[in-house]
Amino acid sequence: MKTKINALIVSLFFLATLSSCTTYLTPAILGNNMGYLPKAMGADSIKTLTHASASLAGSISPDADVNFTLGMANLSRSHTFKTSNISYGIFGYAGTSTYKRPNDNTANHSNDYLPSFRKSISGVGFRLSTGLHHTSANGNTDFRFINFENALSFEGGAYTKYRQEIYTGKLPDYVAVTNRKVLWTTGLSTEVIWRASNNHDIRHAFRLFIGGTPNFVNSFRSGANAADEIYGRNSAGWVFSYFLNIKRFSLSYELADNVNYAQKISFGYSFL
Repeated sequence: MKTKINALIVSLFFLATLSSCTTYLTPAILGNNMGYLPKAMGADSIKTLTHASASLAGSISPDADVNFTLGMANLSRSHTFKTSNISYGIFGYAGTSTYKRPNDNTANHSNDYLPSFRKSISGVGFRLSTGLHHTSANGNTDFRFINFENALSFEGGAYTKYRQEIYTGKLPDYVAVTNRKVLWTTGLSTEVIWRASNNHDIRHAFRLFIGGTPNFVNSFRSGANAADEIYGRNSAGWVFSYFLNIKRFSLSYELADNVNYAQKISFGYSFL
């Protein structure tokens, strides 16, 4: 499954990464930290929802050299009012980061590149979303036209320690690295969710988030040959989410370009 996830991500973003010869050491969670938070619809009789889910997530760094595979556990609670809503939750994750040094990097250039590695990742985070919505006259559609969303995460593990060691040491020429382990991502989203007119237990939602991680680019150190590539980059990105709910069970799929290129699939259950 890991191979399939990473192969799909590489194929989706291959053109975007053709021009880069720099290895970026980024936090593993970026791209997968702005997860979908389920909430009750405006016409529902029950307005408070508790939701638990498990996710399998994969991502690659901007250069497509470093691969991340994560398992995630998510717990959230939401409150829906007449024209507004608020959701909050926690998540934890663990997994691995892998990098395989290209075969054409000969011994004469060993100081220009990183050695191959496989290192563990772990972390926790918090999510908060609040917004405004409009419910259609028949109650079957909610237009969540603007939501203010935030994620605060704390990353640890051997990979995070490795990033900090590279950051403070002699930097290879073709490497750009950040030592950040506390990340705040923020932005706005819009969403539409509807239920089948003849079966209110079946619901579909589409969400688009646009935002970034403030001052993230300024946290990078880059080698001599990586400096021009990282100059002018920013952490702005997007996350697209699809959510399917059948009775109390849910499935969601998310695709992101938010520093890392990422995708995630989640299976969940709602407690009313």
